[in-house]
Amino acid sequence: MSRTPSPSARSASPVPGAAPLPVSVLPLTGLGEVREGADLAALLAEALAPLSPREGDVLCVSTKIVSKALGLRIAPEERDAAIARAAVRTVARRLHTRVVTSVVQIPSGPVMAAAGVDSSNAPDGPLLLPEDPDACAHELREGLRSRLGIALGVVLTDTSSRIWRVGVSDIALGAAGVAALEDLRGGVDADGRALTVTVRNLADELAAAADLVKGKASGVPAALVRGVPGATGADVPARELSRTGGEDWFRRPSLESVWVALGLAPEQEPVARMSPEPAEERIVRALEVAALPRAGRGPYRASAAAVRGRSGTTHIVVERTDASAASVADAAALAERIRTALGAESLGEPLPEVPVLLVPDPEEDPR
Repeated sequence: MSRTPSPSARSASPVPGAAPLPVSVLPLTGLGEVREGADLAALLAEALAPLSPREGDVLCVSTKIVSKALGLRIAPEERDAAIARAAVRTVARRLHTRVVTSVVQIPSGPVMAAAGVDSSNAPDGPLLLPEDPDACAHELREGLRSRLGIALGVVLTDTSSRIWRVGVSDIALGAAGVAALEDLRGGVDADGRALTVTVRNLADELAAAADLVKGKASGVPAALVRGVPGATGADVPARELSRTGGEDWFRRPSLESVWVALGLAPEQEPVARMSPEPAEERIVRALEVAALPRAGRGPYRASAAAVRGRSGTTHIVVERTDASAASVADAAALAERIRTALGAESLGEPLPEVPVLLVPDPEEDPR
C-alpha cells in the first residue's frame, strides 16, 4: 500500500512467538426496528448493557440503521435519480437481465454498486447511505460515551464486493476511535524478519468479523468485537481506507478504459452485460463504439460493416465515401478505431480473429 498512515495509526511491533489473545464477537440483541428520529445511541447503549462493554471494545453497527434513524429513505421510483446524485463518478454500468446496475464512487470514497442504495430490510422504501459515515460514527461514539462512561471504538459497516473476489463481505464505511489502518512496518514477523510494507486494514477486518454474528436475515444489526490488541489505539477515519485520485489503479474496468481512450463521453458509453456475451454481440458493439463521433469531431466520411463470408468467418469492411484525401484518412482512422475497440472486447474473453479491410467501394468487397 502506497499511502503512509499518520504516526497515530502506527502500532507497536508484535512480539515474535507471543500467543494470540482470544477475540470475542458478541451480537447485540433486542434492538427491534429502528425508526426515523430514533435516538440510536440510547438504543445501542441499552442493548450493550448485558455485554458489560469495556475500554478497547469496538462496536460494529450496520450503516443501514443509521440511515433509518436519519430518515434517509426514498421512494422506489426515485432510486435511479438518487444513485446519480450520490455518484462522485461512474466506474461502470452493467446490464443484468433488464436492470442496469451502476457501480459508482460515493462521496466518502468507496466504490459501490448502486451507490450503496439498498432495499433489503427496508420495508418503508430504499435507503441511502449517509454522506459522511465517519462523522456519523463520531457522533454515535460521543453519544455512547455520555451514556456508558467509556469510549468505545465505533465502526459503521456495509456489505460490499471486491474486485477479483466472488461474494460479498462487510467493510467499514465509517470509523471513530479505531485504528482503521494499522501500520506494521518497522515491526517483525514470527521469524524475526523485518516488516517493510504491511499496513493492515483493521477496520474492514473488524467489520467482517462482526458480520459473522449479524446480517440481513438475523435481525441483529450490531455486534461488539472484544480482544483485538490495538484496535482503539488510534483514531483513523474510514475515509483513509479508500484509494482515490492518483492512488486508484483501477478507475475504470478494462473495457471502459479503452472507450475513454477512444474519446467517448460518459453518455456515449454503451452498457455491457454482466453475463458472458456472444462474440457477434461484442463485434457489433465494437463497430458502434468506433463509429461514435468524438468531442470536436463529426461523423467519419467512411462506413463500416461486419460481413460473414462464404466460409462462415467474419470480417469487417471499411468503405470510404469518395476518393478525397480526407475520406481516405477518415477510413484509415475508422479502421484503427475498430481494431482498438475489438481489442478491448477481447480483453475479458478472446474474440475470433476479425480482419478489418479497407476498400474504396463496395465492388472491391472481397466476399
